[in-house]
Amino acid sequence: MKLYFAAGACSMAPHIVLREAAYTFDLEGVDLAKKQTASGEDYTRINP
Repeated sequence: MKLYFAAGACSMAPHIVLREAAYTFDLEGVDLAKKQTASGEDYTRINP
């Protein structure tokens, strides 16, 4: 599972739940202004 996150976004709540439940997951930052993930992917292809 991959959780996309941005500073100040609502992704903090599921992040906390995943950590508390001890699930294995990957985090990937998103620059919402540029609509680009940390790996350089176009974020609008993931979440239009």
